[in-house]
Amino acid sequence: VGLSNTLIMSLVAGFGALVLGVFVGVGTVIGNAFGRMALNGFIGLMRNLPKLLILLAIYILFIQNMPLPREPWEPLPGVFFTNRGLSLPSFDFGSGVFVWPVMSRFGLSGGILIPTQFVVLCVALVVYHGAQIGEVVRGGLQSIGKGQWEGATALGLSTRLKLKLVILPQVYRQVLPSLISQFINLLKNTSIGLAVGFADLMAVASTTINQAFKPIEVMTTVMLLYLGIGLLLSVSLNFVNQRIRRGLR
Repeated sequence: VGLSNTLIMSLVAGFGALVLGVFVGVGTVIGNAFGRMALNGFIGLMRNLPKLLILLAIYILFIQNMPLPREPWEPLPGVFFTNRGLSLPSFDFGSGVFVWPVMSRFGLSGGILIPTQFVVLCVALVVYHGAQIGEVVRGGLQSIGKGQWEGATALGLSTRLKLKLVILPQVYRQVLPSLISQFINLLKNTSIGLAVGFADLMAVASTTINQAFKPIEVMTTVMLLYLGIGLLLSVSLNFVNQRIRRGLR
C-alpha cells in the first residue's frame, strides 16, 4: 500500500508540476512586466523555503478554511471539497454506472474520497517542484537563439504557435536532463507526507518498525525500493532523451 501510494503521488504531482513549471517558465520570459515580476517572486519564494514548511502551511490553511462535511463546497457538479478531502464521482464496474457523491445524514456518501493528506501533499509538491521546473524551462528558453524567435515571427506565427512549433520543441531537448533530476527528487520528496499522516512508503515503514521492532531490515528494504524506482525512472527517461536527440539530428 505504501509503495502504491508513493507511485500514484509521484505520477500525479509530477504531471502537475510539469504543467505548472512550463507555464511559469514561459511566463517569466514572454509575459508582461507585472506577470514576470509575480512569477519570479513565486520562484524565489519556493526555492528558498523548506519543503516541509510549505507542506505544513498548506495543510493548516486547508484544515482551517475548508468547510465541514455537512456543508461541502461544490466548485463543479459532483465535485465536493471538505476538510476531509476531495469527493469525486466513481465508476462502479459491477453495475456499469457512475456513482456520484450525495449528501447523507452525516455528510457526503458515494463516489470516491481523496483524503486531505493526499490533496495537500500533492499541492505542496506541485507548487514546490513547479517553481524548480519553471526555472529550468526559463533557462532553456533563454538558451534559444534570437534568430529562432525572429524566424518564427517572419513566418507570421502567433506567439502560441511560435512556442508550440518552433521554440518549445528545442527547449525540451535542452532541459530534459534537468527535468529527469527534478522528477527523481519529487519521488524522494513524497516521504515528507509522513508529517501530515499520508500513508506513503516511509509512513508504512515507520509503522512496521514500531510493530515488528526490526528497523534495519525495514529501512534496508525501503532504501532498496527507493533506489530501484529511482534507477528505473532515470534509465527510462534517459532512454527517451536519447531517442529525442537522435530524432532531432
